[in-house]
Amino acid sequence: MPSIKDRATSLLMSRIGKTASVNSVTRIGNFLLQVDLHLPQSLPDRSTQHLKCEVAPYTYRDYTVAQWDMATQTATLLIHAGHDGAGSYWALQLQPGHEVYYAGPGGGIHQPTTAQHLVCIGDASAAGHFYSLYLRKTALQNFHCFLQLENPETRQMLQMPVQPLSNNGHYFTDLHEWLYHYNFPTTDTSYYVAGNQQMVIQVRKSLRQQGGQVKAQGFWG
Repeated sequence: MPSIKDRATSLLMSRIGKTASVNSVTRIGNFLLQVDLHLPQSLPDRSTQHLKCEVAPYTYRDYTVAQWDMATQTATLLIHAGHDGAGSYWALQLQPGHEVYYAGPGGGIHQPTTAQHLVCIGDASAAGHFYSLYLRKTALQNFHCFLQLENPETRQMLQMPVQPLSNNGHYFTDLHEWLYHYNFPTTDTSYYVAGNQQMVIQVRKSLRQQGGQVKAQGFWG
């Protein structure tokens, strides 16, 4: 039985929803999918905006637009389908030609700051979020992306350099070792933390204890 919130969302979607078509689906690693959608209208030029997609009846998930190609009206989503849930089941079945019912864009609260160092920390579900930031950094800014990935051999995601972190329970140990190694200056570093809510809370707390600007957003719990 759909909840009142789900019914309200469904009613809103019926009024503002649009239909995109799937151009292609590419696997990046075992459970990360690159989904290219052709949209019927243009998107604003800003980072970390998302589309609310219908993944099952009365069920919706928000996916960040990793890249937007205005010339071809193509939005690229990076979807992590490695955990159980309606969103993962939906994404794994997408094929070219399928239609995607969506609303948006929304969000876009995270934008690159003017800091010399932009440091992104999260799990695979944050890949699109961070890639959209990467595309909008300046040539003079240093960009570091620490991601918890199933495949530790992944060193690049699309054109974005990635530092893979452990997925075997040593995530925070590995993260603190890397942060100690780089020793980012607190006065000229912006941290972006995204992904699992509990992970985001712990990383944000740790970063704030050592100083520095932290921008955090939890996606799932």
